[in-house]
Order: sequence, then C-alpha cells, then structure tokens
Amino acid sequence: MTTKTEKPLKRKTLCPSITPKNNEPVPEIENVVIPDKLILDSGKFNMFDELLPKLKEEGHRVLVFSQFTMMLDVIEKYLEIRGYTYCRLDGSTAVNERQEMIDDYNTNKEIFLFLLSTKAGGMGINLTAADTAIIHDIDFNPYNDKQAEDRCHRMGQTKPVTIYKFISKGSIEEGMLMIANEKLKLEQEIHSSRDDQNKEHKSMIKLLQMALGTDEKTAEILMTPSPKKHDSSLKNKKRAENAENEEDDF
Repeated sequence: MTTKTEKPLKRKTLCPSITPKNNEPVPEIENVVIPDKLILDSGKFNMFDELLPKLKEEGHRVLVFSQFTMMLDVIEKYLEIRGYTYCRLDGSTAVNERQEMIDDYNTNKEIFLFLLSTKAGGMGINLTAADTAIIHDIDFNPYNDKQAEDRCHRMGQTKPVTIYKFISKGSIEEGMLMIANEKLKLEQEIHSSRDDQNKEHKSMIKLLQMALGTDEKTAEILMTPSPKKHDSSLKNKKRAENAENEEDDF
C-alpha cells in the first residue's frame, strides 16, 4: 500500500468529521469550529469520554500520543472543551522549552495529561509522573510506538503502567496492528533463540570446568575454536580439490 493511499485511510479512522470529501483540500484546523457532537463522531473520542474521567477520578496521569499534528490539534480542542489541564509537545516545540515542559509535568500533579507526537515525544524523554499511555493512532513501525510507551517505563517509575491502543474496527489499523504484532513476535523468537544458545554454551563451559577441574576462563578458551586450525583445514581442503581437478584434466 502506498503512502498516498495510506494517509487518507488513516485520517478517516482518526476523526471522520474533518475528513475532506471528493479530494477536497484538508482545511487548517485553526479555521475549523468543532462542536462536541462532531468530535464525538469518532469512536476514539467516545473512548476518550469513557476513559479519561475514570482515570482522572482514580488519580492516574496520562500521556496521549498521535503521529499527526493535525490530530494533536483536534485532541487539544477536545481537551479544552472538556476542561482538562494538559501540556503539548511536538516537532515544532522549541528545544529549550521541552525540558522545562517535561519538568513542569513531572512536578506539577495538577497537569492531568501530556499530549505528544509519537516521534518527537518518543525519544530521550522521562515522564515517570504518568502511569498511563494512550496511543491514539498506531505507527506502521511498532518500535516507534514502543519508544513512546517507554516514556512511562523509565527509572524512577514506582507504579504499574497501563498502555491503551485505540484501533478502529474494520479499518486499515486492524491490518497494521496484525503486522506490528507479527514483527514483535519474530523479534522475540530471535532473542529467545539467542538466549537458548547462550544457555547451552554456559552449560558446556560448566561441564568442562567440572571434567577438567579448571577455571571458567580456561574452559572458555578451550571451548573457543582456533581460527588458525580452521584456516589450515580450509587450505588443506582446497589443495585436495585442486589436486583432484588436475587429475581430471589429465
């Protein structure tokens, strides 16, 4: 699927009320008045209305991620309508303002929610004051979402962290989620295979130590194949093959 096809499909899953029809240009969000009824036209905003009041009442603090600045604008309008206190950080946020904003959120419990773009807010940021992350729209690359989720999972976090991913039923996002899960599953299988190999190697080292009564370092050296012997055997094999070829020529 091309990017040109993907973006309109993604946009339609995010907020149908701002999706242009018949290839009309996308309006600037500043020029669009979005009443409550239109905001709630999206299932994802229905989920916000169901989830956020409960999280706030229970004392949780929330990070909300979206890939699109246009979507961040819409969510920001929604937060203003609902009267939630929030910060916002995206690619346009000045570098010298970012740390100040992060520190403010981490120390001021009155700020309920931090609104971030997935990429700008997904790297090198510590937001352990939050214990809940909401991925409003998933990325085709699951590692971008994992980076975003890890903003809560940092050193200093003392609470269990909950991650919500909003997926529109019957949309492109269902396929994206399936592909993302397959990628993560494959990575886990590769790591698991490497772990098994490492465990087997360590087990052999211990057996060698016990059999020879030697230390771990010596056993490790004995377990490591000699590159010189390996090279020598290859050279001998090559000579034998050359000799056979010469005999065939005769």
